[in-house]
Amino acid sequence: MRNRLYILFLAFLIFANGTVFSANITVPSLELYTRGVNSGGIFAFESEGDMDLLVEGGYKFGGLVVLNYTSSSLETPSLTSGLTFKAARITQRELFGLPLSFSYFIGEGDTFCSGDIFPQYFGANPVATAYRGLMHFPEGIRYNGIHTLKGTGLQFDLTPQGETLLLSYYLYQDSNIDSDSDPTTFEAGYYSSDLRFALNFNKLKVETFVGATYPTPDSSLGYYRGGLLFYASEESVEFMAQAGIPQWSPVNDQFDMSLFYLLFEPRVKIGFLSVIPTFFWRPGYYNQQSTNEQAFDVNLNLLLGGTAATKVSGGLESNFSYQTESSGTTVSEFRIRVSPYLQLLTSGVIWEIRVNGKLWPYSYSDLIECFLSAKAEF
Repeated sequence: MRNRLYILFLAFLIFANGTVFSANITVPSLELYTRGVNSGGIFAFESEGDMDLLVEGGYKFGGLVVLNYTSSSLETPSLTSGLTFKAARITQRELFGLPLSFSYFIGEGDTFCSGDIFPQYFGANPVATAYRGLMHFPEGIRYNGIHTLKGTGLQFDLTPQGETLLLSYYLYQDSNIDSDSDPTTFEAGYYSSDLRFALNFNKLKVETFVGATYPTPDSSLGYYRGGLLFYASEESVEFMAQAGIPQWSPVNDQFDMSLFYLLFEPRVKIGFLSVIPTFFWRPGYYNQQSTNEQAFDVNLNLLLGGTAATKVSGGLESNFSYQTESSGTTVSEFRIRVSPYLQLLTSGVIWEIRVNGKLWPYSYSDLIECFLSAKAEF
């Protein structure tokens, strides 16, 4: 039944504008990672892959379907791996001749306060932190932004000044709470509403959101969330901050620091050298799920190159992490890692080679970890 529904959506979106040739099929994201680790006394390689396939058509009355292929072990064939449904969206733009768009979406939606909205929607230069995703969080939760919505619902986008202002409202059944729920169904579930505002100027960028979920499985008053991304730049100095609460239950949670997602990143450029310290406080909840961890990270990135004019860049990262909770158990653990890396920009592909040296806790058998990644830029 699920596969039939996906096929129907594909067919509808492809023919929505009256002809099959109005649809475009692209690959907006393709990433490959190979990680070399010591496993059972043997140094072995583990490869992961992630690809999105986008079927898109029309502008004024637009639709899209995103299919995804993800595998945590490309070397080992799995019956469960394969092309899966990720998202579908139908959008009616310029409602009543106004700068207003209406979308019906299913599956994974927007990510709030990651910074990706500025290049994706406004066409601005990237402002997001590099301290995110698999390269920096190879195990456990791969943090990216404060909250990513997922479910079945409606979205309204108001753009009174298309290049500088965006106001979005979301109303949807939330499938983040129950990881086993199916976002393509209309069965009774948990419902969420979010309001997002984005402001884009050349040297100043702001994104903020607030949201609520009701009912919830364990709180009669629901869940609440909100966050802010702030970016400012002046000549060779930049500052980016993400601050928010991914989830707060007034019934179950004390209002304390464990609720907060906090990331602060000043950036200083001195010629070809960039000094980028990142301070990250991990939250107790993320995407409507308990993280079962609490930690504070300090990452110092000394980058040489990295400008649009340079094809080769590289540097050294040193990472300090203090963890106070792991898998729901109180701990007190320090972790120190040093990572030299090299990046190469070729035609449409960003290559990166990275070596992680785990200095503390020290273990000879687990001292070195290697990464090779290839990220296609389409």
